[in-house]
Amino acid sequence: MTESILSILAVCATLALSQLSPGPDVFFVFRTSLAQGFRRGVAVALGINLGFLIQSIIACTVGSWVLEQSWSHWLIFGAAAWLLYLAWKIFPKRSVKSIQLETEQEEREGFLTLVGQGFLCNILNPKCMLFILALSTDALRSHSAISWYMPTLVGSLFLASLAGWTLWSGLLQWTPLRRAYLRHTRAVDTVFSVILAIFALLLLLRNEP
Repeated sequence: MTESILSILAVCATLALSQLSPGPDVFFVFRTSLAQGFRRGVAVALGINLGFLIQSIIACTVGSWVLEQSWSHWLIFGAAAWLLYLAWKIFPKRSVKSIQLETEQEEREGFLTLVGQGFLCNILNPKCMLFILALSTDALRSHSAISWYMPTLVGSLFLASLAGWTLWSGLLQWTPLRRAYLRHTRAVDTVFSVILAIFALLLLLRNEP
């Protein structure tokens, strides 16, 4: 039992470290936390983790089968379209007035709206399932005889991911960092927007027949 628990902890630790690697989820949480504060960053993180939970369940049960189906490429097109929408939404508008209107609109977005946006950002990202498969396959094979191992692993991954995103959302409220963002909002948002668009284009290019 000790070995099984240690293997779960090792997988969760790898997941926590991976949250620093570039990806759509990372940039969406970081930008929301910087622009709209801790609570809204956590809302996006919660949505991302709900998608992550579903992808973890699929990956730990029938994940490889799903990715082999002929219709799986539609997931990639959906992911690319959503990332392009996020890129357009984040990209700073030309006039000061439009920037103010966009900021006011973002501030009116409810908690559940941000949860939904985070959920779509994650659930439409097929690379997330590939990552979970790579992370968990060996552990699941090694402990396949233990009935409680798979659900415990899935639950642990969800909690570890949520804890990590919440921590990062809190750290991004550090006053010097927030002040730097407020001074260079247009430049930072442009960078985030371009990065999300690049991820979308890479998904489309890799999905070519």
